[in-house]
This record gives sequence, structure tokens and C-alpha cells, in this order.
Amino acid sequence: MTQLAVLPLLEVVRNHAADPDLLHLLDHDPHERSWIRLLTTEDYELWLISWPAGAATDWHDHGSSSGAFTVLEGQLTEHTFDGGLQLIDLGPGDGKAFGAGYAHDVRNATDRPALSLHAYSPRLHTMTRFKFHGDRLEVLGVERAGEEW
Repeated sequence: MTQLAVLPLLEVVRNHAADPDLLHLLDHDPHERSWIRLLTTEDYELWLISWPAGAATDWHDHGSSSGAFTVLEGQLTEHTFDGGLQLIDLGPGDGKAFGAGYAHDVRNATDRPALSLHAYSPRLHTMTRFKFHGDRLEVLGVERAGEEW
């Protein structure tokens, strides 16, 4: 198994995002996020995530996995913290790649559903949850694949 660098991982997401059938694989749940793992290879896994209005991931990282995602429909706002809070608005076709240990909170702050495609390399094994205190992140716990998702 190889860990893909962040830019090739973003290219993987963009290549798969060109499939118009992705838009119909998940029904938009009006109350909570829903997701499906679309593909697992030796090098990465691919997830499709549906976001109802107001949904958020809360602060988390992806353990030792690098990641990339792109918005297929709607709009998402990524909150990051690197010495200060930063907000990045992402619309259809916009993408983001990040390395292992990168913490963020992704939100659908709009009143319409959104859909996004995510890739992780290597496959997700853990995610650390954090609480944002304005000037720092506090570790709340670690979730493990097969237990919490």
C-alpha cells in the first residue's frame, strides 16, 4: 500500500467527480449527513457525502491519512485553524487537499443541501475529534473505523 501525496489525491477526486451518476447515488436526508464508501483500493478510499442544510462535521482530523475533497453540488465552508481561525468557501468544482493530521470543521451553512466527494490515503483508520476554544483545539477523543463509522 502506498500513501498518495495530496495533489495526486486531489486529482483522483477530480477525476471521479466527473461521473454524473454520483449526483444520484445518495438521497439527501433533510436532518443529518449521510455517506457511502464508493471505492477502496490499495492506495486510497473514496467517499460520497450528502450534507443537509446546517450540517457540520465538527472539528476533526483524519489520523495518519491525507485527504482531498471536492464539492459536487451546493456550497460548503471549511473552518481551519493555523494560528487563527480561517474560513474557506467551496462551491461546485472547488476542491481542497490536505496532509495527515490536518484538523478542520466542514459545514453546510446554507439553507440548501450539498454533495461532496472525498478521498483518503491510506484508508481511514482513525479520526481525532477536537473542541475549538477560539485560540486552540482541545482533543476530545479518537474514533476508529468499524466502531464509530
